[in-house]
Amino acid sequence: MHLVQAITRCESEVVRNHLQAALQHCRALPPTPLVECPVCGRVGLPERIHMHDCSKESRANQ
Repeated sequence: MHLVQAITRCESEVVRNHLQAALQHCRALPPTPLVECPVCGRVGLPERIHMHDCSKESRANQ
C-alpha cells in the first residue's frame, strides 16, 4: 500500500521506476503463513504471535 501511494505521488521518473521495481518484487514474494500461539490459541503473523502478551489465564477467559 505504501509503495503504491508513493508511486502515485512521486515527481521523479527515476524514483518512480525504483518504486515500481520494489512493488513488483514485493508482489512476487510468497505469502507469510499464519501461526497459532501454543499457549492461548491466538492466530496471526509469526512476528506478532512471538511478541504478543498471553498467559494460560487468557485462554481460560476466551
